[in-house]
Amino acid sequence: MKKGFYILLCSVILVVLMCMPTYAGQLDIPAADQAKHQAVAPDHSPVIDEYWKLTLPYYVLSDDPAIKRQLGVRHEFPGAFSTNLTREQIQLLNNLGVKTEPVQLYQIKGRPVCGDGVCQGNEPKTCPEDCQVPPPPEPPPARSCYPSDKKPWGINKVNGGYGGSGVKVAILDTGIDTDHPDLATNIIGCVTKVTHFKSDTKNCEDGNGHGTHVAGTVLANGGSDGLGIYGVAPQAGLIAVKVCDRRGWCYGDDIAAGIYYAADEGANILSMSLGGNLPDLQVLAAIDYAVDKRVLVVAAAGNDGPSNGSIDYPGAYVKVIAAGAIDINEMVPDWSSRGINDGDYLIEEREVEFATPGISIESTYNDGCYAYMSGTSMATPHVSGLAATLWRGNAADTRSYLQGIAKDIWEQGDDTATGIGLPIAP
Repeated sequence: MKKGFYILLCSVILVVLMCMPTYAGQLDIPAADQAKHQAVAPDHSPVIDEYWKLTLPYYVLSDDPAIKRQLGVRHEFPGAFSTNLTREQIQLLNNLGVKTEPVQLYQIKGRPVCGDGVCQGNEPKTCPEDCQVPPPPEPPPARSCYPSDKKPWGINKVNGGYGGSGVKVAILDTGIDTDHPDLATNIIGCVTKVTHFKSDTKNCEDGNGHGTHVAGTVLANGGSDGLGIYGVAPQAGLIAVKVCDRRGWCYGDDIAAGIYYAADEGANILSMSLGGNLPDLQVLAAIDYAVDKRVLVVAAAGNDGPSNGSIDYPGAYVKVIAAGAIDINEMVPDWSSRGINDGDYLIEEREVEFATPGISIESTYNDGCYAYMSGTSMATPHVSGLAATLWRGNAADTRSYLQGIAKDIWEQGDDTATGIGLPIAP
């Protein structure tokens, strides 16, 4: 009889605890720094180095202040917050009825040029010898370097290089070279939202070069002397939001926080040259928030082709324009990710919308000079720049306008690699 009563009493106590989340701060959920010896490096960890705490980045779907105090908070979202958890903490939260979701890990989608493809190693950032680039003119004292071409082939291909006045473009990437002569006067905001890598939490400066390269394609203005490089929309304003670390890794909670920030700062266009295989629910919720505020969102299709359906998130989300890559002859490289386009000219989930220049693209770099890179990362800013140049007052009308001016390329019709086609400014 006593044994049965004891089992019943324990069951009642468990139910009470699960129904009273405000008591969570009194429960034994060990803090991360108290349980490192029990932690396991996540399968999706990019590296294990002096900055890695051997915990799992997770969203905790709770607004309970006691749980937040106990676990610590990286970013707060409506109904959720992100933090680093051990496997033991995840299990304890699940036992309490508190749901958790993994934070997805994404990566930038551009690499230094190596022949005609996308490089994977530590290749030089300058153009290879077979590019046959003419030597630059003698630099004046104010400049230490020149671009090979003030208006690169991609800018000419989309008929860009003008406009964008009054339009704010938020670029979520590895940061920006705030002193680059072709970008400095366009910068109207610069912050870091990186929380996972300590060396990248201090400021918005670009320790990788990718973010500076992307920004140049969108809105480089040639510099005060007019001898630098030009982007698609050189009069647009730049809100630089660092969400990726110096190695090019980008956690979903940092990205989501960056999206909320950019939308609240009045961005008209949000450009993300990054992606991964799985959707991050908080990133998608942040995109919903931005779209509700009439922000146009553009992202890379990915470099995982040529299989159909290889498109990356967040570009695969139906509310985002996914950009694939083409070369100077309007051919699609094998590595450019494909969607599952069904040919109906209605963009749905996991479909590529446009294809723009993405091979051997010269643009600004974080050393104050210039570099060649390839990838759908390089295609994305061509679309974002066109949207700035051709801005129709709101995101929906601008997206429709870009679709209307797109030139059919590659395979006839709405295809899996180039979608509706190549948008070209009139």
